Amino acid sequence: MMNKLIVVILVFGSSLFAQTPTRAKASPPKTPKLFVFDCGMLTISTEGVTRYHVTPAEVGEARMPVPCFLVAHPRGTLLWDVGVIPDETVEKQASAGGARYDVNSTAAALVKRTLKSQLAEVGYMPADITYVAISHAHKDHSANLNQFAASTWLVRPAEREFMFKPGNERVEPSFYNKLEKSKSISIEKDEYDVFGDGTVVMKAAPGHTPGHQVLVLNLASTGRVMLGGDLYHYPPERTLHRAPPDNEFSVQQSATSRASIEEYLARTKTTIWIEHDFKTYSNLKKSPAYYD
Repeated sequence: MMNKLIVVILVFGSSLFAQTPTRAKASPPKTPKLFVFDCGMLTISTEGVTRYHVTPAEVGEARMPVPCFLVAHPRGTLLWDVGVIPDETVEKQASAGGARYDVNSTAAALVKRTLKSQLAEVGYMPADITYVAISHAHKDHSANLNQFAASTWLVRPAEREFMFKPGNERVEPSFYNKLEKSKSISIEKDEYDVFGDGTVVMKAAPGHTPGHQVLVLNLASTGRVMLGGDLYHYPPERTLHRAPPDNEFSVQQSATSRASIEEYLARTKTTIWIEHDFKTYSNLKKSPAYYD
């Protein structure tokens, strides 16, 4: 009987451990690193494209990737934008080929990989994340915030108010309700230096939402890169100088932010990555590769 029990433990135990990926905990890097994660893809209808004052012909590829980003810094970690479908839903629907979610009437999401599995692949768990921040609180950027309630949340007051405003259909409070009473830092200034050395800076760019922001990185080898949030969705909005979409929280604020950011990009010689641009995303190195 004992021998049979040992056999059962060995068989089922080995199966259980095989499903749990081995993970070597990451050490703090000597200089900042940027990891790009695959957090899904949005299929956009024709109406969804034209709302950005561009045509399907001008856009070409209408699908919008949903990236998440991890900054590993000698002084800690920052997770920037956290996906469109919560990991627990992705895990439950894995056998169906991925989790699906209608973000709104013009955008449908498909997510095949969990954020936490991609973090684990490079040596991190949610508990290892020092800071969490999002460009803005729309559903396709905030889905996994609750996983990081133990991290310090970096948030602008206007965005926080927007997130918890009753009846706001542009957000999903169940994605982040654990953060309402978690540790946070209220960002009041236009620019916030996350680690105090100028390499990772959050910069205000309101309009798409009240507290929309972008992230500016100064990496040793790659140079200066801006993660642009939803300042733009498609490159032709920028290159053809189209007005911000009519459904912005404030069209005037968005126009002002775009002008200000363009001046900043030119002055500081910073490259902007439009987060939802299919071509930009396709050409980026994905985790476990990284930018430094």
